[in-house]
Amino acid sequence: MRALFRVMIVEDERPTLELMERLIGRHPLLEVAGTFDSPLEAMERYPELKPDVAFLDVEMPKMGGIELAGKLKAADEELQVVFTTAYPGYAVDAFRVNAVDYLLKPVVPEDLERVVSRIVKNREPRAPLRRPEGSGEPPVRCLGTFETRGADGTLLNWPTRKTEELFAYFLAFPNRLTDKWRLADLLWPDLEEGRSLHNLHNTIYRLKKTLKEANLEARLTHTNEGYLYGADPFQSDLGRLREFMARFSRIDGGNAEEAEERFRSYRGALFGGKDYPWSSAAASEAASQYAGLARMLTAWHRERGDPASAKETLRIYLDQAPLDEEKHAELLRMYADAGETGNYIRHYERFERLLEEELGIEPPEELRRLAERMR
Repeated sequence: MRALFRVMIVEDERPTLELMERLIGRHPLLEVAGTFDSPLEAMERYPELKPDVAFLDVEMPKMGGIELAGKLKAADEELQVVFTTAYPGYAVDAFRVNAVDYLLKPVVPEDLERVVSRIVKNREPRAPLRRPEGSGEPPVRCLGTFETRGADGTLLNWPTRKTEELFAYFLAFPNRLTDKWRLADLLWPDLEEGRSLHNLHNTIYRLKKTLKEANLEARLTHTNEGYLYGADPFQSDLGRLREFMARFSRIDGGNAEEAEERFRSYRGALFGGKDYPWSSAAASEAASQYAGLARMLTAWHRERGDPASAKETLRIYLDQAPLDEEKHAELLRMYADAGETGNYIRHYERFERLLEEELGIEPPEELRRLAERMR
């Protein structure tokens, strides 16, 4: 398979340059377009080579890697830059030129794999992001259920349960090259290696065929090492939530409507709580992002003087995350501040029963004392 990214390497120490060339050259998604021990020569050859990625040593004579990166990105702002160095002190300067990553020498395959995942992910937003048509619902819903609909709105009928599970895995871990043996072992842990790999190949074929027949885009890349699924973030409610939380750290007038849409799209545990043995980490991540979004929305409503909406946000969130003590406490304090004695007592008593039944503990002392004063 043809590599996806052309790479230029600039390193003034010849042994390190040769090591980087071998390491990068072995990666299935990378192709070494040129290697240089002189930053000035690299600049001269850059227009001819047109690399997608540049691995640059930070400490070089005549022109350091950070200065070189600035000049190269001035010529092509979409160039992805990765710095390599023996010293960690340049990290701040490196990220001022929007570096993809900052690697300490000696670079090992695990470091490179992490960087490639970021490089692949960074390329995705360059393609036009296409919003699903119709009601605004994404074709794939993962939060509280797991259902996929074709371009005509028809619910997909998966040929096998493993085909559906494989699609779920790719949605949970997009833009990541996953070793084929690991995939086979995850889906068929009780089969011998040869049989499980055979099943994986057949399931990949069924997945591609099913998505194609449903007119759903699937950028599924196959290398000798494994598979990589390039997911459009608008394809699923999970992708939309992740994409929003990656873009924003707070809510304001410009993104509040989108934030509300993402918040209300969360309708429960990832994949409807399906018992996939590999999905617990992804489910925890989705729940954590939902909690972060609830926190941001609550703060936004309170900042603009709308406590009713803030309380409604917390109530909706707690329906999905009933054991979040911090959010229970925040809602109870809001009831207390507003003098809503009835609402406080009702919610406190439900909270108290929940903690006793699920965890065998009492509410925090602060809330117990406040409940006594409110009664």
